[in-house]
Amino acid sequence: MAFSIGVVIVCAGKGKRLGGINKALLKLGGKPLFVYSLEVFLKLKFFKQIVLVMRKESFSAARKYITDKRVELTEGGRQRRDSVLKGLKALSRGINYVLVHDAARPFISAKEVAAIIKELKKHPAVICGIQPVDTLKNCRKNQIRETLNRDNVICAQTPQGFKTNILRMAYEKFPKKNFTDDAQAVERLKVKVKVAQGQRSNFKITYPQDIELAKIILKRRGRKTRN
Repeated sequence: MAFSIGVVIVCAGKGKRLGGINKALLKLGGKPLFVYSLEVFLKLKFFKQIVLVMRKESFSAARKYITDKRVELTEGGRQRRDSVLKGLKALSRGINYVLVHDAARPFISAKEVAAIIKELKKHPAVICGIQPVDTLKNCRKNQIRETLNRDNVICAQTPQGFKTNILRMAYEKFPKKNFTDDAQAVERLKVKVKVAQGQRSNFKITYPQDIELAKIILKRRGRKTRN
């Protein structure tokens, strides 16, 4: 079977920790947040289809930035897992592999995407991640139970890649489980997940201070481009 791959970009979140704003349309450097990751995927011509999952009221604003026929919009669900499943259902039948990415991570690079796809050709599930720099504690009720070995722990990022049928099966088999990422869903199917090296710049914009950090990164990148 041919390797045919698509992308689902999830941008239907309510941004509760950002004060309830529509995170997908949050302006960063004059562009909505979702545009940054969309532009990266559009440059990679091997992606057959790109599904943007967002709130329906965001469609008209989003269409101003969509010029490629590979991109289509679909309405998100109540929770992230619902939005991912809707994105998967919007993919064409011939798409047998998929990358799922959170639009709240605007600084994804083509290098990370290539690393995931390379591994995805050999494994049914692949994510990118980085090793933590902080000491990690397992706690309950604000009491430390144990200190974890950092060598055996990663901070999971997106994009995450899967055989499309496996990820869809996982979400449909566990309809009431609120997974924090897509890899957790396929883990419930006992599918082994490969880890590719992520980048520290690929952080998720979650709190107001993250926006300020993103602005600094954009400013520095602009200086490098001019030099």
